[in-house]
Amino acid sequence: ERAKYMRVLTALLAAQRPQCRHGGARLALSFGESRALDGQLSKLCAAGADHMSGFFDQRTDSFAITPGAPRLSVTTSAFALLALDADPWAWTDGPAPVTVLSALLAAEWRANDPFQAALVVVSERLLDPAAAALASSPASQAKFALAVETILAARPRRRAGRNQRESAYMRYWTARASTLLLNPDAAVNVEECRPGAEAPCQPSLHPSIPAAALPAAKAAGGGEGGGEGEGCAAAVLMALERSCEVAFDDVCRQLAYHAAGDTSLFDVVVLAYSLLSYVHVSDALRSYVSPSRLAAAAA
Repeated sequence: ERAKYMRVLTALLAAQRPQCRHGGARLALSFGESRALDGQLSKLCAAGADHMSGFFDQRTDSFAITPGAPRLSVTTSAFALLALDADPWAWTDGPAPVTVLSALLAAEWRANDPFQAALVVVSERLLDPAAAALASSPASQAKFALAVETILAARPRRRAGRNQRESAYMRYWTARASTLLLNPDAAVNVEECRPGAEAPCQPSLHPSIPAAALPAAKAAGGGEGGGEGEGCAAAVLMALERSCEVAFDDVCRQLAYHAAGDTSLFDVVVLAYSLLSYVHVSDALRSYVSPSRLAAAAA
């Protein structure tokens, strides 16, 4: 079963990039190859939980591709948790996801690495919305705060234009993590929540996140006014606004490349992850943006 799973993953990775031939460019899989790949994916989805259980390491309460690895695999465990979250009812025989999450939070993951920081934050917010695992570990709270700070520092910059430091894939994960920090039940006017604004910013982060798990206002880029939650909320909202702008720009540009038949500049991966970022962020910001701002954006 493990060998079959790895073969499917290998096929997926091989299919992500177009293959070129001397007689001309091959820009996509053939219909038969696409149907065969779709069939393999359907089988994998139908037995996903059974396949996942074979990668669980009881010694470390984590998932690992290599059995008996001395250290917990942060990336593998995070992606495994996200796979379980996508179909929680199918995971019945394995350990509780919160057990794996607690082990992940206590592991030696790099809080200053935007990729690992984003994966851990997304896993924690999706698998444990009440933040029980985070609240029970003061050491994990300090590390979680550094991870949030790292994610906010990796936000897109307007001045960078098309030359953003992070890839579209990385921007998707940092944006996804940022959206999960927000409180969906609190409506805030973004224009009043900018750093340095005279109007006080209402706390808009999810109330289940412990205060110790949030970076200080100045470290988060939220200015010195207001409390830690308010300053961090302002920084999160700004990061999401910038992510939405860059994602929308990338989607328009990639669609233009595709319409023009420019295969040297068109990148389907950039298009896909930029579209994902735009959808997630715009949906998260829907109740936070003032009506006048929405009308201006629509115009």
